[in-house]
Amino acid sequence: MTQPSPVEAPTAWSGHALKEADWLLPLPPACSRALDGRRGDPGPNEAPPDPALADLALRITHRLGNGLGFTVLRGYPVAGRTDQECAAMCRRLAAFLGTPRPADSGGFVTVADNAGLGRTDLALPPHTDRTPAPHPPKLLGLLCVRQAAQGGETLLVSGHTVHNRLLADTPWALPRLYQDFHFGRGPGFDRLRPVFQRHGADLRVHYNRRGIERAQDEAGAPLTPDEQAALDAVDRILSDDGAVLRVPLRPGDLLWLDNTVVLHGRTAFTDPPDADARRCLVRVWVD
Repeated sequence: MTQPSPVEAPTAWSGHALKEADWLLPLPPACSRALDGRRGDPGPNEAPPDPALADLALRITHRLGNGLGFTVLRGYPVAGRTDQECAAMCRRLAAFLGTPRPADSGGFVTVADNAGLGRTDLALPPHTDRTPAPHPPKLLGLLCVRQAAQGGETLLVSGHTVHNRLLADTPWALPRLYQDFHFGRGPGFDRLRPVFQRHGADLRVHYNRRGIERAQDEAGAPLTPDEQAALDAVDRILSDDGAVLRVPLRPGDLLWLDNTVVLHGRTAFTDPPDADARRCLVRVWVD
């Protein structure tokens, strides 16, 4: 392995240094009309023609590739829409950003009985999404349809900042983090990846502590004390308030992030008594 070097780019940010104006992108009125005027979800071979949405997608792509690695689009017309209509609007824009993965039952992030941690009201530590093979998604979109009664803030952390801080403070951890870990659980999951991986000039990040621990155990290779210490060093940075950006997504906010650069999580939350009013986010993965 070549000697790790710091990432010197806008993607290496710390949450405490960011202002809302750095990451917020208001939805242009023309885009709101375009989204509002077409109810159907585009088919897999359909190229939606609206120029306003195409221009917006270029702006989003620039922010993800040349800016912070994430942006929040504010003003999606979710009021008075069903959850399915909101999902269709979200996927309509996603089709301009790449190839959306097929929608499934996981396309809505809500509380569900007998489900994984992501579908409960518990806190989720920052992580990148894994998804089934052949590889994790490049982009993640989260559209807030309804907020929780309390809590449920979105947590964002720059994986490049995590890397740079490890290089400065605990460089002994990086060589192991550049080697493969088992990821995922269940058939079809991408199972062997490093936490940090260089692709030319780009540094890709892939991290889910709970997924690593479970997959390593299932592979019959539980983490060694040195491996646990390296992952603990990552977790200390992920829990540092100075590194974390807290974003209380409001209804109509659509978060887009580069899933190979920015980690996301959430705080615990409490739902309203009415089951139809519970917190709901639309999720879409894009390659």
